[in-house]
Amino acid sequence: MVPRLLWTAEYATATGVTVDEVSVLEDEGRRFVFVVAEAVLRTWPGSGACMEGQLARLVEVSGWANVRLGVVPRAGMPRVPLHGFTVYDDAAVSVETFTRELTLTDADEVRAYVETFERFERAAVFGDEARGLVERAARDLRKVLGSIH
Repeated sequence: MVPRLLWTAEYATATGVTVDEVSVLEDEGRRFVFVVAEAVLRTWPGSGACMEGQLARLVEVSGWANVRLGVVPRAGMPRVPLHGFTVYDDAAVSVETFTRELTLTDADEVRAYVETFERFERAAVFGDEARGLVERAARDLRKVLGSIH
C-alpha cells in the first residue's frame, strides 16, 4: 500500500479509513524518506478510481524539499517483508501486521528494520526517475480504467 502519510482522502476512503486533512508532511522542519515498491503503484483498492489522484499526489510530494520519494523498480526488488513498517529515526518502528499495529522500541528490533529500510532505499530510484515510474503507472492506469469503465 501507499504509505499512510501520502494518502489522498479518496485513497483512504477506498481502503475504508479516514485521514486527517492536516499533514505533518507540510512541516518543512521535518524530513521524510519514503520507499515503495513499483507494485504499489499498480495495485489499487476498490475500483481504482482513487488512483489517478493518488499517483498525482505522489508526483507532487516527491518535489517537496522535505520529502524524498523512492520507488524500487520491479527488476531491482529485494526480498519483500510481508508487512509495512515506518521507521522513526533510530528510536522506534511502527509495524503494520494483518491484525494490528505494533510499536517496537527495542534497539535490536529497531536496528533490524532500519537495515531492511536501508536495503530498500539502496534498491530504489529517486527524483526524476522515480517520478517517471509513477507517471508511467498513471498512464497505464488510465488505459486500464478506460478499457473497463
